[in-house]
Amino acid sequence: MATAMVMAVLVWWACLAAQAAPLRLPVGKGPVAQGGSVTASAQGALIRYRGWLLAVDGAVSEERPDVVLTSAVAGHAPQLQTGSTQHSLPLWSAFELVKGSARLRITALPGPDELPALLLDFGEADYRIVIPAATIARQAYPLLAQRFPGADLALLLQDRRRVMLPLGSGRAQVFGEEQAVPYRFTKVKR
Repeated sequence: MATAMVMAVLVWWACLAAQAAPLRLPVGKGPVAQGGSVTASAQGALIRYRGWLLAVDGAVSEERPDVVLTSAVAGHAPQLQTGSTQHSLPLWSAFELVKGSARLRITALPGPDELPALLLDFGEADYRIVIPAATIARQAYPLLAQRFPGADLALLLQDRRRVMLPLGSGRAQVFGEEQAVPYRFTKVKR
């Protein structure tokens, strides 16, 4: 019992230490574009914002992504990969990354089902994207803004592909159902 308690304390401390010190990534040489975009591709998506490139759930990019995210599946936590390093994101854990002056915090939160959702927070009072791991019924779309307060966009699974749902507008207008056109967005002033 004492050994289990010591192990639990060590794991807790390691999680706190990992969250306290953000991982710093190299800055690209090109200019950072204003605004961002999300392009759905099958069950995944590519997210570009403030110099970041994130590949979600198997989306493939011509450029090397800064972060590769894999949603939770039954019995397994979401995964985050930077370069050759992979991190598990158990429920309620957060991982912070810094690239130049741009910050990104990725948090595993309880999803609408049994699987954790990922919340991508691009810095103080900036843009937030929530990525539930499982399909959500269309009639529940309006409830997402209440369940994830402060999220600006939901990247949802619908008919085994990712679609984008802007949150907070009062309308449940989904983008990306017909074709893989990028959804463009800009910083939200809070």
